[in-house]
Amino acid sequence: MLGLTGAVLHTLNHALFKSLLFLGAGAVAQATGTRAIDELGGVGRRMPLTALAFLLGSVAIVGLPPLNGFVGEWVVFQALLRTGATTGALRLAVVAATGLGLVGGLALACFTKVDGVVFLGRARSRASVRATERGLVFIGPMLALAGACLALGLYPALGVGPAVDVARSVAGGGPIVATGLVELGAALDSIALLALALIALSALLWLVRGYFLARRPFAGSATWAGAGLPATARMQYTASSYAAPLLDAFRPIAGVRVEANVAAFHSHPIDLVLDGLVFPVWRRIGRFAREARLLQAGRLRWYLLYVILTVLALLLYLDRTPGAR
Repeated sequence: MLGLTGAVLHTLNHALFKSLLFLGAGAVAQATGTRAIDELGGVGRRMPLTALAFLLGSVAIVGLPPLNGFVGEWVVFQALLRTGATTGALRLAVVAATGLGLVGGLALACFTKVDGVVFLGRARSRASVRATERGLVFIGPMLALAGACLALGLYPALGVGPAVDVARSVAGGGPIVATGLVELGAALDSIALLALALIALSALLWLVRGYFLARRPFAGSATWAGAGLPATARMQYTASSYAAPLLDAFRPIAGVRVEANVAAFHSHPIDLVLDGLVFPVWRRIGRFAREARLLQAGRLRWYLLYVILTVLALLLYLDRTPGAR
């Protein structure tokens, strides 16, 4: 019952924050004219509302409070962990909780990379410099989706109630299920209070920081940049360099090729299935097809020979297979 509830709820959550993230990526691509994140940087200063909406979507998809992704993953975790107290093969499902935790950690690394490289830092190219907000038509839907993610995180019952009804219609229910739903409702109330407390604490710390900064004289100084050179965009982390420590730990299955020479160092991600299996097989099929095309450019006597050999092969098959006569 909890598993179905979590699945339905998380489907709704993904419909919200993935739509938000795709719209945010589209707005940045439209504003800059590129989808290569290593050519971006500092876009958040020029597109603050898009950056805010994309940040909320990133926090939601990673599964952190106080957004809806945390609520959905919490229900799924509850379902997986409670299977450990059952009997039979079902208890093995508790192992999937470790996989869900690993996915959450990888998602955190992924979206800190995207947010940091695209929206923070200095502009890496002219594409970043010319970025501007795309207007209400682009920003409105993103802010609406971000608001929905925040609302479901602050008041989980908005999404959990319908999800429970769907799960109950599929799995049925009894006294044990009713007890579990009461416990789920009480826990969700605690999650809502925790989310509100987290927002209030963050706002309080922000106000305290602003108060003390306003009372201190501002002193500017050059950023340390090695040998006294001014900081430039080339000194920032790229998407590849940010992910390099994580990918090194998974190098056999990460699909990263490194090219190093005296002048440069590059790392290129590859798709192990497409680049390692599908494309090589497809190229061999294409090579065989090109060689087989010679059969279509033969003389008439060769075509007659193909026909005779085919007929002989069929006659031999009919003679050796009694059931085919």
